[in-house]
Amino acid sequence: MDELFKDLDVYRTQEEMKQYFEHTQQMIHQNREYIKLARLKKGRFKKFFEEFYPLYCFSQSSYCPRNSKLKLIIGSQGYDGLILQPDGTEKRIEITSYKDGKLEFEDAQRVNSGNFALPRIQTEGSVEEYIEKVLENIQKKSKKDYSGASILFVVHTFHYFEAYGKSSAAFIRTLKKEMKNTDFRADEIYLLELNQPESESVKQNIHFIK
Repeated sequence: MDELFKDLDVYRTQEEMKQYFEHTQQMIHQNREYIKLARLKKGRFKKFFEEFYPLYCFSQSSYCPRNSKLKLIIGSQGYDGLILQPDGTEKRIEITSYKDGKLEFEDAQRVNSGNFALPRIQTEGSVEEYIEKVLENIQKKSKKDYSGASILFVVHTFHYFEAYGKSSAAFIRTLKKEMKNTDFRADEIYLLELNQPESESVKQNIHFIK
């Protein structure tokens, strides 16, 4: 595992971000032990999927200047990524999302043991609870000082909407409205919507809020 992620936190161009993500994904899919650890989000797998992947998505969007270099930050710095822009200036980025870690871990354990995971969402109330938790995370981040940094909010809509043939459009509109009406101590606010297990349409799924 150390070999797999030994250079997770180096500066990469936008094309190198894409190549690194795709190569690492391929390496994981070819190794059964890596697959199990990836499901459990253990160690650097957690950093790769919950921070590097959103940073990679941002790097491929129109909001990241061409010829920029991006780097994931390992450790507690108050932000998760750095973007070295073509003019030499650095842009800090905080990546945040609400995830039900306990439920996801239990799902992963069931799959790793050879059993099918229980449906993530079983009632309308579960969807409402997810929406409430996401809104709570927005308010929580608004109370912290991120001056000199941008915030990238990440929402995982697939398991709550698209997997059941439902649209997440109304949910995204609600989030965008809430963010626009919330005061943040940050330079910029973005929203990344992950509506597929491994989204390819990243340019369409990143929203600039303000």
